[in-house]
Amino acid sequence: MTESVSTRVVTTSEPTIRVRLPAASAWSAAVWAAAAVYALLLSVESIRDHNQFETAFDTAIYDQLLWLLAHGHDPFSTIVGRTMLADHFQPGLVLLTPLYWLGLGVPGMLAAQAIGLALTAPALYVLARAAGATPALASLPAFLWLVCPWVASANLFEFRPSSFAPALLVVSALAALQGRSVLLVLATVLALSLKEDVALMYVMLGLLVVYHGRRRMGVILAFGSAAWFVASSLVIESLGGSLDQFGRRFAGGRGDSVADALAWALAHPLETLGDVVSQSLLGLAALFLSTGGLALLAPSWMLLAAPTAFHNALSWYLPQHDLLHHYHLLTLTGFFVAAAIGIRRLSSLRRPGRLAVTGLVVALVVFSVVAGVRIRGAPSFDSYIDPSETQRALERIPAGAAVASVPRVLPHLSRRSEVYLFPEPFVRLEWGSLLNAEEMARRADRVRFVVYAEIDLRRSFEGSARDVRQMLLREGFVVVASAGPLQILERR
Repeated sequence: MTESVSTRVVTTSEPTIRVRLPAASAWSAAVWAAAAVYALLLSVESIRDHNQFETAFDTAIYDQLLWLLAHGHDPFSTIVGRTMLADHFQPGLVLLTPLYWLGLGVPGMLAAQAIGLALTAPALYVLARAAGATPALASLPAFLWLVCPWVASANLFEFRPSSFAPALLVVSALAALQGRSVLLVLATVLALSLKEDVALMYVMLGLLVVYHGRRRMGVILAFGSAAWFVASSLVIESLGGSLDQFGRRFAGGRGDSVADALAWALAHPLETLGDVVSQSLLGLAALFLSTGGLALLAPSWMLLAAPTAFHNALSWYLPQHDLLHHYHLLTLTGFFVAAAIGIRRLSSLRRPGRLAVTGLVVALVVFSVVAGVRIRGAPSFDSYIDPSETQRALERIPAGAAVASVPRVLPHLSRRSEVYLFPEPFVRLEWGSLLNAEEMARRADRVRFVVYAEIDLRRSFEGSARDVRQMLLREGFVVVASAGPLQILERR
């Protein structure tokens, strides 16, 4: 199957991309309506999960940072013990500060995330139309994106700024192929500001643009994105940030850094291949099939998924191999960009081919519904807590008081200057915090309240939960409220 078509300027292997987009149609209206329904439903669902104490660590980090930014404070996350740009290079996070000026907090953050992911669908539709697809065909990748369970799983896994990257990546691909430099620069800079490793996707996008004929633009995009990645990594390192900790997590039993892990992989190719096949192949196949196999219609564009797929496959960190978190989101986006660019080819299929594709898409929709139900049915925590009872117990903690908490309650306490993932600051966790032992001890003396649950503490702390509780009692903490397995302790 070839991809040979020509443009006005040069002979390329890419379909003709029209600068003037086609007029609106009933199909485009349907895509926008479906995106609105997705944004509404997933906003409601993610906010409901938060209100039922199903969010945790990641949401709390960004809630505290945005609260600090909105109130003019230094954006230092006490939860991870690092300043904002030393954890991930995410200067684009400041664009969400108005949500906190308006007092929307976590619900506003989660709704913005759902809207950002929903907007990827109309972007895919526009890309497919510009690549030559009919309105009906162009709507197919958009609808498949909206019903994809792996989009929903990332949407429901707390909050991540990188959730806005898929829509921006699709817009960037459209702008690059149309030669719209201003739009490309704006979309690229916004996307790169969301997380340092988004730049790797843009390096690949630049190489693909070079391959498909726009050499100057592609070279600038690839080299500019590579320079951004290097510069952002240097900023994180200069701030004493998280690179070493993330490197150790990536390498796992294969060393202490990404370089160690890659060296181990080269020295043990068969074991590496076995790990990739056993841990990542099924998940990668699920992401590909989410497009209904349509990504195969533009095979070169499937390479857009390669950087994050390769990184996830080689990582020792288990959440990077499942589809319940957010690590797979950019890989999925790469496949959908390929589907949107290639779907115009369906119009040339004979009747048996079109029937086969229709059957596959129908089966995929059914599978997506079943998989989505299973994702939503998976418990986030090992124990149940009653939301109303827990909220009443948390009212014992005054606003602004320094507090340490187990993960599931953190996002409900994170709008303050000092909030810690228990057992910090009493016991220093080795995960890259910039706070030394002496500073931790000073901060521990300031903590007035602790939210404790033995069953949740076991998930974030390898030591003895019983010993930690005894330490709290020796420090003068007493239980002042409880809600199921949760206990609120106050220093007396």
